[in-house]
Amino acid sequence: MKIRIRENQSEEIEGLSTEYPYICHHVNLADTRIPWHWHEEVEFVFVVSGAMTLTTSNQTCSFHKGEGFFINANVLCTMNAREEGQTAVIDSHLFHPVFLGGHFKSIFFTRYLEPVLQNRYLELLEFREAGPRQKKLLELLRRAALLQKHENTEFQTRNVFSDIWLLLLEELREAKPLLDSSKSVNRDRIQTMLAFIQQNYREKLSLEDIARSACVSKSECLRCFRTSIQRTPFEYLLDYRLECAERLLRTTDTPVLDIALKCGFSNGAYFGKMFKEARGIPPGLYRKVHQKKNGGIP
Repeated sequence: MKIRIRENQSEEIEGLSTEYPYICHHVNLADTRIPWHWHEEVEFVFVVSGAMTLTTSNQTCSFHKGEGFFINANVLCTMNAREEGQTAVIDSHLFHPVFLGGHFKSIFFTRYLEPVLQNRYLELLEFREAGPRQKKLLELLRRAALLQKHENTEFQTRNVFSDIWLLLLEELREAKPLLDSSKSVNRDRIQTMLAFIQQNYREKLSLEDIARSACVSKSECLRCFRTSIQRTPFEYLLDYRLECAERLLRTTDTPVLDIALKCGFSNGAYFGKMFKEARGIPPGLYRKVHQKKNGGIP
């Protein structure tokens, strides 16, 4: 699976269509990088093997084989194998709310989906076989993945996720509040500042510029980044510039110097140094390796 991140850091879901707004991705996190992102689709994840870590702007959770979780729409998160180099295979089920709700004014949407989607305090819900309901929910996630191995299973898949959603609603009625109001404010601020960086990463940015985008002080900006994504604003800016450069190296024949300047680096030498430190090889060699692996420019 290729992870495509738009300019505003929302994920463009590969394989999702308006005709059938559901997709299941079978992913090994040991060889697939999932950077910080969000998407308007909801997501259910089942851990097939190994162990993984999910990090949102407010919490970090680990999951092992046989466990899973729900991520609400528009939640900023990243996923990794729990141990570097170790296998962590997941089934990631993503669907747009219309998959279950039909049009936005239907009773299915307003009564069953909207209360979850508009709950600003709900980021995720963990499934760890804690009782018969969670066991049933995990069993249904396994069944949904198996259905994708066969053709003409669209109705069965939607029926399975209708059952999953009803179980999710029952879980939420008994769950404790998962996010207090202060953390909700923190999440809004970090997403605003990340969006500002993503829209202006080509420019020379100062801490004051980033803080001003969310109407906070420089010290509050630093605190927000550290508590939310465990990075400083400039570490995140560098990471994002390198991710953009990676994408251009893989998918274009643009000269390396032009890529460096286009992605906000002041010169080619500094770009080459930072890229090698982060990825282990120079940008030119990275391009050769990945374009050879993929059979040239996509």
